[in-house]
Amino acid sequence: MQAISGETELKLWLRPQDAAAFAALPRLKRARAQRQRLHTLYFDTPGFALAGHGIALRVRKIGRRWVQTLKTEGEKRGGLSQRLELETGVAGPAPDFLRLPVEAANRLVRKKWRAVLAPLYETRFERTAWNLRAPDGSRVEVALDRGEILAGKKSEPLCEVELELKSGSVDALYALAQTFAQQIMLIPFDVSKAERGTRLASGEPHRPAGATLPGLDGDMPVCAAFARIARACLAQLQANLPGLLTEQDPEYLHQARVALRRLRSAAGLFKKDCPPPAPEMARIADLGRALGEARDWDVFVLETLPRFAARLPAAQMTLLARRARAARASARATALDMVLRPQTGADLLAMHRWLNALETMQDEPALRRFARKKLAGLHRRVLAASSGFAEQSPEQRHALRIRVKRLRYALDYLGGLFGGRGKFAAGFAALQDELGELNDAGTALRFLGRLNRDGRVNGIAAQFERELDERMRNRIAETGKTLQGFSRLRPLWL
Repeated sequence: MQAISGETELKLWLRPQDAAAFAALPRLKRARAQRQRLHTLYFDTPGFALAGHGIALRVRKIGRRWVQTLKTEGEKRGGLSQRLELETGVAGPAPDFLRLPVEAANRLVRKKWRAVLAPLYETRFERTAWNLRAPDGSRVEVALDRGEILAGKKSEPLCEVELELKSGSVDALYALAQTFAQQIMLIPFDVSKAERGTRLASGEPHRPAGATLPGLDGDMPVCAAFARIARACLAQLQANLPGLLTEQDPEYLHQARVALRRLRSAAGLFKKDCPPPAPEMARIADLGRALGEARDWDVFVLETLPRFAARLPAAQMTLLARRARAARASARATALDMVLRPQTGADLLAMHRWLNALETMQDEPALRRFARKKLAGLHRRVLAASSGFAEQSPEQRHALRIRVKRLRYALDYLGGLFGGRGKFAAGFAALQDELGELNDAGTALRFLGRLNRDGRVNGIAAQFERELDERMRNRIAETGKTLQGFSRLRPLWL
């Protein structure tokens, strides 16, 4: 029997230690649970040709039956995926293309690939599923999957929640997910089991996710553009939160903070035309501040202190470094506590739900005109804030840096509407680097004051401050020259 369907599914990342608490949520306890142990083989060519084309081919054992499924990657956003799915029964643990719809199978899996297909990775997990009816009448299957992904001798744990829409509205998926997320931490998650398995089998390591820029058209509606930008920011944040919670690499925290900065910058840029929900954005701003404090301590401990350590007295340097590491650990713990709040995942789901509604708005298709006006205004504010730079206070220079950041993010989003960036982009990047170094030095001086409250590191703190002051004076002169050069560049939107 053949089944061709479009699958709409919302995937959520869940910590393994929270799985039992999820299964015990009141909404699920009132429904009948169905449990299955599932063993799935994923097939691809040795060079992962199927994965490279966004295709997954699997054969899954369900009880005594074997079922093959051919899936496309489809559209993914905010944990929600909508994709084509072909499903048929097969005689054993191997694909049988004769049982698939001929036209669809030939279009998705080239015949030259079929001769070299092999099982490259597998999943073994227990699925607990509940069939629920939403208040609007939509039918949703909620599945909790716990087990592992295996590729040869390598393995990694698997723990995730999937909400599959059986009938009804996509909004019902988000509404139900928000109900769960108010009670336990759940993060929208765009990475499928097949993508994780491919990464494991190919030996590709986990990496923090950098920013991606959505494609925009100058004639598209303004709010539709904001929705694309916001989803890209949320995708970067969501991709880094699991790594932030489970791994020690500080780059996960850095990239999560960057994602939040970009999101808040975009929200500020578009707020008059498409104001985002205020309560969620306020809590997201609080999370951003916590991540920012932790990131600043990372920079101080991992970059600033080592840069000066060789020129400072060893005994007091040891004490200063110990205090700095303790402060860093405290700031990181505070940030992680905020990420782990159920409200964080609920806010991310609420943002995606709101963006779904925003995309249906029929506002004026005038993005290019909007972009030119916004970029010109941000540019004027940067030039005004840079006046008298050499005599500015640290607070004024910090305010200038914030304005430069806002212009930088706006250029990232909207600059592509005006073609190549050339000298303007290069001059702007140099200015941002200069101001970033000044900011790091200013942050270091502020942290030194905190670490020396009892006076026990007076000597080294004073010497450290002299080093930083000298460095800042040199940077101020260089940054002043960079500002002068930047002010003479012709903006790309003119």
